[in-house]
Amino acid sequence: MIYIDKESGRPLYEQIYTQIQRDIILGNIPQGTILPGIRTLSKTLGVARNTVEKAYTQLAVEGYTYSQKGAGFIVECTGKMNVVKQLENLPLVVSDKPSHEKISVNLLYDFQYGNFSDQCFPKVTWRKRMLEVLSSPYSIHMAQYSNRQGNFSLRNELRQYLHQTRGVFCTEDQIIIGSGLHYSLDILSKLLGNKSIAMEEPGYYGAREVFHNNGLRIYPIPSLKEGLDFTQLSELDVSAVYVTPSHQFPYGTVLPISKRQELLEWAVEKNTYIVEDDYDSEYRYDANPVPSLQSIDCNDRVIYLGTFSKSLSPSLRVNYMVLPRHLLPTYHKMFSTYSSPVAWLTQEVLAVFLHSGDYARHVRRMCATFRKRHDTFLQEMSSQFGEKIAIYGKGAGLHFLLEFLDGSNADTCIQKAEEAGIRIYSIKPFWSNQEACPQNILFAGYSLLDEHQIREVLPLLKQIWYP
Repeated sequence: MIYIDKESGRPLYEQIYTQIQRDIILGNIPQGTILPGIRTLSKTLGVARNTVEKAYTQLAVEGYTYSQKGAGFIVECTGKMNVVKQLENLPLVVSDKPSHEKISVNLLYDFQYGNFSDQCFPKVTWRKRMLEVLSSPYSIHMAQYSNRQGNFSLRNELRQYLHQTRGVFCTEDQIIIGSGLHYSLDILSKLLGNKSIAMEEPGYYGAREVFHNNGLRIYPIPSLKEGLDFTQLSELDVSAVYVTPSHQFPYGTVLPISKRQELLEWAVEKNTYIVEDDYDSEYRYDANPVPSLQSIDCNDRVIYLGTFSKSLSPSLRVNYMVLPRHLLPTYHKMFSTYSSPVAWLTQEVLAVFLHSGDYARHVRRMCATFRKRHDTFLQEMSSQFGEKIAIYGKGAGLHFLLEFLDGSNADTCIQKAEEAGIRIYSIKPFWSNQEACPQNILFAGYSLLDEHQIREVLPLLKQIWYP
């Protein structure tokens, strides 16, 4: 039986074609079977004759059927195709929702990290700048391949902005525009000669996955509540170490200047590199932004990474990487035929956004917004939980770690919250060795929760966890 869903948005002929194809492959319609006539099937399904004809024609083109004068369309395929044998285990409609996402129809509050509400994106200003770019003489580049490192205009604006705000020293030629951290780390993994890398433990699992997929052996460097422990680093033979020194992820600590110098000296001594992921440097609430590690690197050992995902939108898919000068010849040799993965228009609008001062004004507004949420969160946590829960990551970023000082099990607390429509997150994904992960610490982001919601949800958690 063929089922037509006229509300799905999927072409009707494609629905007919797909269902007949599936039945032929699975052997439900045997070889030699004459398919219903075009006029008959169109009346049965309530669709136009040319809709059925188009589906039948596609089946014939692909060899599932053949047309015989006076008989109609006859099934040709035997239904014993090994290549598609597993189709019987697949649903007709495949959901586009990522498998790692939880689905909850009763979700009231989400301590998610990284997504933002619609109001956070500067749509009016962005539209204005986009129209300016499309009306400019430079719009002819819309029809051309982009420079593999990204638009020069954006790299020029980034060079100036990074120097002013993060102390980064570089030229435009050192900057590579990427479509997210994964893209840049994938490029970087291929540049690294020695197939091994050290990284923080716990640390960002997205980076760990890229290194793993590129065949790099990963050596974990302990990242404690007090900061990174470098005692093991001197004994390792690695091509680089991946760190988040200005706001360690997820603990939120800042690497002190003494350890920064120690790390830079290690890189020179071992002739290796430091990958500095400066993922959310815009959000510093208790002091001025911490200068980047790259800003005090005198020996060209730091590979600097930054992103617009936390300041503008993760869906823009724009980040950047600053390579040391002596890695550029290798980069140009290995990636000579690559094109920029970011749309020219997006890059050009972003360049104008930076040049006009719109971006700096937007960042100030965002920082003020999230400072209020940060402060509200801390005040409400203190009011509701007192000394029961310790908080890590104060003063910066968009998340906290919450430690139950009475030893309450984090998984149990997550489950209780979920049952009440509150989603809060495990820290286990940040550990490569999950057995070493503390059992009494939770991850709580606040990029989707405003101050009112924070004041509502934390008392609810108090009732759930400490009734």
